[in-house]
Amino acid sequence: MSTDVVQYAVLGLISARTEGAHGYQLKTEFDTLYGDFWSLNYGQLYRTLDRLERAGLIEGTEQFQSGRPSRRVYRITASGRQSLDDWLLLPPTYEPRPMRDDLSVKLLFLTDAKHAETLALIRSQRAIYLQHLARLTKRRSVLEEAGQDESFVTRLLLVQADMRVRADLAWLDLVEAELLQRSGKLGSSSHPPLPRAR
Repeated sequence: MSTDVVQYAVLGLISARTEGAHGYQLKTEFDTLYGDFWSLNYGQLYRTLDRLERAGLIEGTEQFQSGRPSRRVYRITASGRQSLDDWLLLPPTYEPRPMRDDLSVKLLFLTDAKHAETLALIRSQRAIYLQHLARLTKRRSVLEEAGQDESFVTRLLLVQADMRVRADLAWLDLVEAELLQRSGKLGSSSHPPLPRAR
């Protein structure tokens, strides 16, 4: 997620809370809404909050708590609201996802002599994708059971994530088949079928 998108995601979360929000609340909400697609660590979050505050898009006030450390509560400013509204109406600048994952880079440098190691990497990556697909499926089921109207966009984002994972799995199948063909072992790959997309 680019820095600009993170800033607007955080700004959007703050704008939804008239009473303001502190860092822990924002991190929890971010993970709930976007955790299946993007990760944001506390360091990123607090750097983003600092940038937004310095830009005058949010304002933070110290909130003192009895017997606990104080916390900073953030509220959106009029300038922040205008900036968010302007950004929401901009056409998306869509570019295909960059191929920056470890596996793609490793495949560039693995030699034909390392078929077994390469196949192990492919199978390990497949296991990770299958776990992610299971989490997405579970999350979609929870949303569908809740039946909340406001979750329809989240459901659509989960569908998008599901489709991307399935495309990645199909690509892994292709890579594995080509590797097996090159090593003369075509037909030794067998994977259970993926659960059907809903």
